[in-house]
Amino acid sequence: MSDREGKRSAHMKIALRLLLVAMLLTSVATNGLSEDKKASQKANEGARARSLFIKKQADAMSILVLKREGDTLVPVDPSTSFKAGDQIKLQFQSNFEGYIYIVNIAPNGKRKVLFPYPEATDNAVQPDERYDLPPGGNTIEFDQEKGIEVLQVIMSRDRIPYLDAALKDPEGYLSDSASSAAAELQGGIAKKVTPVVPQDDKNKVRSRDIILAAGKDKDEKGSVIAIPDTGGGGRLKSGEIAPFEIRLKHN
Repeated sequence: MSDREGKRSAHMKIALRLLLVAMLLTSVATNGLSEDKKASQKANEGARARSLFIKKQADAMSILVLKREGDTLVPVDPSTSFKAGDQIKLQFQSNFEGYIYIVNIAPNGKRKVLFPYPEATDNAVQPDERYDLPPGGNTIEFDQEKGIEVLQVIMSRDRIPYLDAALKDPEGYLSDSASSAAAELQGGIAKKVTPVVPQDDKNKVRSRDIILAAGKDKDEKGSVIAIPDTGGGGRLKSGEIAPFEIRLKHN
């Protein structure tokens, strides 16, 4: 190879290296912008969900996860990792008149209706009323079974016969034992989930999308879940449900 060809080859290698470095820097910058954009979208969605809940411009509810610390209950991020012996309590509030069901999906797949609880006359909820799960001074204590403890919450305008039937079981268990799969997770709350209500001729329900604002540690506002006020409007109609999941990590 001549000196001229050698120099040309060296220049080409340098140019290629510079091009690769430029492409890498562009990729890093683009990813950074993408992450910033996602964070901005979540913040905007959260602010919108809280506004819809407070102003009652769409059907929505708030959920507060409380962890016992000594003699007090302290708000925690839903994505907190819990261990055996930890005790928690849920507080929720609806801004619409309807029904709320809460189903526990244990790590072993068993599904049990937690709300309405046996002591409750029904699971009808009224706007601005606070509901505790479990009621009174009781709490839910994590046992030795590690995994993801799922609490699937279903908002509805009507009663759901399939879940009402489970209440006739002394333990409140559902007939099938299979966990649902989450498509999107934010702050320990999963959106776009497969509801525990089977899709068959007897249970013709339509699932609505939700937007949410995830709760944080020490934040008494908790998490807010709302029906988007676009498209079909932010109100649940007869035959529609809005399911989501609180996924509690048990290490």
